[in-house]
Amino acid sequence: MIQPLELASALPHGPGSCRGCDVWDTFCAAARGDVVALRALLARDPNLCRAEYWYTQPIHFAVREGHVAAVQVLLEAGAEASFVGLSGEDLVTIARDRGHLAVARVLERACSLMGPSAASATSDGAGEALAEAGIHTAAAAGDVAGVRSCLDSEPGRIEWRDAAGATPLHRAVASSARAVVALLLDRGARVDAVHGRGAANAPAGFQAIDLALWTGPFWGLRGDTAMAALLIARGAAHDLAIASALGDRARVERLLDEDPERISSMRPCGKRALSSAVEFGHPALVRLLLERGADPCWPEGANAPRGLALHAAARVGDRPLVELLLAHGADPQSTLDSSGSATFAARTPDVRALLLEHGGSLDPYDLIWLEEDDEALRRVRADPRSAHAGCGGVLAATCAMGKQTLLVRLLEAGVRVPPVLTPCRSYLLEEPAMLRLLLASGMDPDLPNWQRATPLHELCARDGRGRPRPQRIACAKLLLDAGATLSARDEEYRSTPLAWAARNGLSDMVELLLARGAPTRLEDDAPWATPLAWATRRDQDLIVERLRQAGARA
Repeated sequence: MIQPLELASALPHGPGSCRGCDVWDTFCAAARGDVVALRALLARDPNLCRAEYWYTQPIHFAVREGHVAAVQVLLEAGAEASFVGLSGEDLVTIARDRGHLAVARVLERACSLMGPSAASATSDGAGEALAEAGIHTAAAAGDVAGVRSCLDSEPGRIEWRDAAGATPLHRAVASSARAVVALLLDRGARVDAVHGRGAANAPAGFQAIDLALWTGPFWGLRGDTAMAALLIARGAAHDLAIASALGDRARVERLLDEDPERISSMRPCGKRALSSAVEFGHPALVRLLLERGADPCWPEGANAPRGLALHAAARVGDRPLVELLLAHGADPQSTLDSSGSATFAARTPDVRALLLEHGGSLDPYDLIWLEEDDEALRRVRADPRSAHAGCGGVLAATCAMGKQTLLVRLLEAGVRVPPVLTPCRSYLLEEPAMLRLLLASGMDPDLPNWQRATPLHELCARDGRGRPRPQRIACAKLLLDAGATLSARDEEYRSTPLAWAARNGLSDMVELLLARGAPTRLEDDAPWATPLAWATRRDQDLIVERLRQAGARA
């Protein structure tokens, strides 16, 4: 039996700060079901219940290992029963896949307290399909008649949530479907309903007003101010962050005069007033908020731990605002998830130079994305450790950019794939010719990530949008020719690559692996983790038949 987190606890890629150690300890306690340790950690820092590493939270491990008491402790502390990680699977599915029915019931009860959902409409999932194909699709399409018909036949659908965690109102607002929004509000839709975390990168915590102004957790601007005005007129929040985004100076001043402590307030979606004013181009409001005590380094949700204001100003190349924020202590190294640091994001050379003068930096990984390959190579030669900075390091960036010539130069300079790699490792598998070079330079064909998944496992998965990897067959053949282990099992699914292919409905990978001698079952496989079990649960009938032809038995 694989011991949960046995490998991960020793990884250099894990959190490295003191709080990072607490995060790791919380993961391990959750995986062990150690309620005493969990309570002690949460007493010291209640926010640990939602701490993340690589888009994974403690509750995921408690659910995965079937620890009911640990799940309850984490839920009581504020963990989300609807949490969805990088895999795109909800916690209830994770529990039921593994036979942890008591855990699944606890989660379902907790989810039911968040309001009705499509999935809860019927026991066989028909309600979910109806909602997704009916009212949510109609709302997103601006189909007033379709939405009205859905509500006339079943008024309760107005609060149903789709697979991503959105109500019909969320979908309509995100599509700027004003007539549908008006209809939904007339029929009683809750204007303050919070978007759930039903899918990876869903805008969890967003109310309709947030989706009118921003696109999601990485803070792209939608800027539908007319929609925002409609929602505010119907009772949506018009707090400090919203007023700042809309440039409503009079309301900002009134709110702060009434309660100066509001300056540090943060919306449920993670937004603050200062960055909102910066993003929407209201420099006078930015100055006002700074004078009233706003700190550019206050965190904004989980995606901007050192604030977003400077990143936003640098992104549009607004030098005066960048200078103002730096004068008030903004951090040039502040990062936005999946978007790099403020220094990296700077739109113009002069803004980037300014940030560098104030302590910002660019590592070789950044330089490759910025097309400064020669400088990246020079730095790697001067400091070999710098090759591993960034998401997956310079080799991952080089492969993602398709820079084969640079890859050769980096390999000649001695850069190698590390023995364990988690972040952005899929970049290494995008181009067969580049993968061949990496393998020839000594890359382990069984290169593990923090959950012991190998590259072969990864090729038997789908990406964050549910798509198969385009070069999976060619890259898998290279890995197998290099000695990749067909019987390797990961920690997350306790499954072989063949089982991953069956779970994800990848018939071509199933055929390749069987042709190369992949076992249909290992002697000590958990009953729920075999290729046949996964294919059966996921209704992959053709794969079930093919596995049975290859000798698989329940």
